[in-house]
Amino acid sequence: MPWHEKHSFRDCPWCGLTNTKLTVSTFNTGFADKHRRMRYWATLGCPSCGGAVLIEHSDPNVSQEMALAIVPSGSDDAVTVHHLPEDVARYYSDAIRVLRVGVPDAAAVQLRRTLEAAAAHFEIRERVLMKSIEKLIKEGHVTQSFAPVLHHIRAVGNVGAHASDEHVDHDTAQRALRFTTQLLRNLFEVPGELEQLTAGVPTQVSGHDATVQARPAVAGPSLDRGRATEPGQA
Repeated sequence: MPWHEKHSFRDCPWCGLTNTKLTVSTFNTGFADKHRRMRYWATLGCPSCGGAVLIEHSDPNVSQEMALAIVPSGSDDAVTVHHLPEDVARYYSDAIRVLRVGVPDAAAVQLRRTLEAAAAHFEIRERVLMKSIEKLIKEGHVTQSFAPVLHHIRAVGNVGAHASDEHVDHDTAQRALRFTTQLLRNLFEVPGELEQLTAGVPTQVSGHDATVQARPAVAGPSLDRGRATEPGQA
């Protein structure tokens, strides 16, 4: 004591799997700081993504048990985007939620819809998403260097939307999510912050924010690994 098994039931801060029982590896592991004060830790792992979690807990020699700190904390910062239009925020948040519960195909479709909704806010509503992407670039809303990112999100969304033997895996959907987050920050968050700055408004959140827990930003696999193959232009 006082480590308690109840502390192993929590959301994974890496992949966002909710209310799961993390696998306990060790507990009551003590380390002394420079003042010789002891801190005690438990080591756990997510049964879904394999991510390691450290939980600092009470001294095993005291009667009251509690979790004092969790590493990583599962910060929302990695996927928070401010100043999003309501419909864009809805699709984006839905993508994060379904990815958290382990449905990457559905997440890919919602990310594609996020891209379509984002383009529509710049009066770009082409029937074929590829044309909308080309127009976003041509009109200068995003730079040419973003073209591979946009087409990757579109291609992954195609795979998720069509019935076939091909499926979107978690790593591929997670990568598409990271790309979408950066795109939305360029299209909406940065202009929104600049508008507040030039108007002399104190920095604050305006409009709709999409804030959902997800896997913290870590270096992901290369684009070549798990790359989605397009079933055709859409």
